[in-house]
Amino acid sequence: MPDKAYQVIDQILTLRPDITFRLFHFLCEDTIDIAFLKKMPHLSRLAIDIHLRDRQEAINLDVLTTLKLKELILDCFDLRDYGFVQNLSDGLENLTIMADTMGPGVNFDCSWLLKYNKLNTLWLGKKTKKNLECISQISSLKALSLRGIKLTDFSWLKQMQLESFALLWNSNNDLHELAELKGLKEIELWRINKLSDISFMEDLKELETIKLQDLKHITRLPDLSKHTKLQRVFLLGVAIDRNTIPDYLQDKICTKMYV
Repeated sequence: MPDKAYQVIDQILTLRPDITFRLFHFLCEDTIDIAFLKKMPHLSRLAIDIHLRDRQEAINLDVLTTLKLKELILDCFDLRDYGFVQNLSDGLENLTIMADTMGPGVNFDCSWLLKYNKLNTLWLGKKTKKNLECISQISSLKALSLRGIKLTDFSWLKQMQLESFALLWNSNNDLHELAELKGLKEIELWRINKLSDISFMEDLKELETIKLQDLKHITRLPDLSKHTKLQRVFLLGVAIDRNTIPDYLQDKICTKMYV
């Protein structure tokens, strides 16, 4: 686009810093040049959604290290090298890395994230688990989501002051240690195939939101009668008969996709 267009977009971002600028598709391009992002100095929230199978060199993501990003969402299928992540803006607050590939692991180390002392929200896919436990040292982190990462040690989670925690697409079937995360306000469990017991939630009395999705062995909710702050319980693809849910929960139940 002409420079004038980027100037207009940048003016919008000045007024609306909450807007996320998204790049997506790029299936036909042999080379993806994203240097134009530097023409928008007020760009602070960016999402990149591209498919790089068989074209690892198609995009140079080092450009991202020159931006003053507060939020970065990377859904770059088959991207193998995430080395640039260690050189992003010091003001980074929210980071999502899907890390989906058809091949082996990727170049990524969670220790790279320790420099981001403003990081509040972190979402990691299964290929980004190297030195995972070290993120417990990020004192600013309040929300953590892990997809496809089976936890063999929960102790490092207890060292954090998490308010939101999500486990997605993994094979953990014993989550009783999560009862130690007393400060949680939100918990999400999605497609944990063997999980049948969520009684640990009885100890999480600060919970405001519970999200349960595609958990075919969950047939009942734990006793949540003492959870005075609970506002919403999302039930999607679980084997719970709504007629068996206590009256005190009925008006909090949601069975439609949440946003």
